Amino acid sequence: MNEFVHFFTGYLFARALKYREHKFECFLMAFAGFLPDLDYILRFFVPTFSHGVWTHTIVVSYLMATLWAICAWVALRTALRGTEKAGRMLLHFIGLAIIAVSSHLALDAWTFYETAEDQVHHMFFWPFWNFPVHINTMFPAATYDLRVAVEVVYSIFVGVVILFVQWAWKKQNPLRMFVPANWVITTNEIITERSPRKAPWNIVGFAIGCYSILGFYLIISIV
Repeated sequence: MNEFVHFFTGYLFARALKYREHKFECFLMAFAGFLPDLDYILRFFVPTFSHGVWTHTIVVSYLMATLWAICAWVALRTALRGTEKAGRMLLHFIGLAIIAVSSHLALDAWTFYETAEDQVHHMFFWPFWNFPVHINTMFPAATYDLRVAVEVVYSIFVGVVILFVQWAWKKQNPLRMFVPANWVITTNEIITERSPRKAPWNIVGFAIGCYSILGFYLIISIV
């Protein structure tokens, strides 16, 4: 699946869990849904680092999800009320990030085994099982046309739900999840009240760092 679909699948999981589009959990899960594909950026710096290998295993992707959740918690913890609630929020973030990363792996199971190089791609259960998970390794009769059809249909579904059902009809703008000022007053309803125009600098910096990663990814993808 393409990265936009991974990103917005994470977002839709957050919406399915009843988080409104302006809550931080939506951005947390959206970014986590994209997370394993950061290997594209690593490959830019280290050409021998292949896409779809290390970061597309349960062990490494869950570790990445945990680190992402910890970074988010560190950025937001100064806005939390009390140590006990802050600790619960960390576990909360980790759980949501792991759910979103799992959605990435599930979608990538629809990729197609084409060349010998794919033998080391999407070995989700490494190091316990070196089986490359692709639609035609699980179902040998599956064709490449089926793989393309699944991605096209699912991408259209995601687009219709977000753009038309939620945004145009229900007036729930998904772009609101990118506004840091909303995060500090809405997340799980245990964030202290702050002015929407005065988000703490640590949260703003955290957001800028995340957006920079996404922007850099788009640049190197185009190049």
